[in-house]
Amino acid sequence: MKHTYLFSEGIWIAKGIYYDENGNPLNVEGQSQITHLKDLWLNISCLTLSGENPVELRNDYEIVPFVKDFTAWKALNPELGTLLGRFVVIDDSIISLFSTEKGDLFGSEFLTQICASEYIGKGVLYNAAGKISSWSIHLAREEE
Repeated sequence: MKHTYLFSEGIWIAKGIYYDENGNPLNVEGQSQITHLKDLWLNISCLTLSGENPVELRNDYEIVPFVKDFTAWKALNPELGTLLGRFVVIDDSIISLFSTEKGDLFGSEFLTQICASEYIGKGVLYNAAGKISSWSIHLAREEE
């Protein structure tokens, strides 16, 4: 199956669970908008954590278009700063490894394709002391 997330322009709706450093779950939902420019792909991602005081998580990705089965990306996150990462495609999955520009935070995310319009994502963010957060989300491509 050919990958569609990141590889095709469009809007993806995200819903799932976010876990804080203590394993407390919060509902999370939002969207990811993929745009392809000539030499750069953009992924504007915004998720909102539910609760008494909802929290917005935003990442504005700049992705070097894939030439082989891997590529580099950079994202601006208002809370964490600049993130630097790599995407690697392995069979039905897109794996992302990343760290902050300062190197004090790092993480990974696995996106597994269910069908052309659906992915399941699992990820974790760490620092030297341990887990900061993790998440499990369902991505569904918005119908045009």
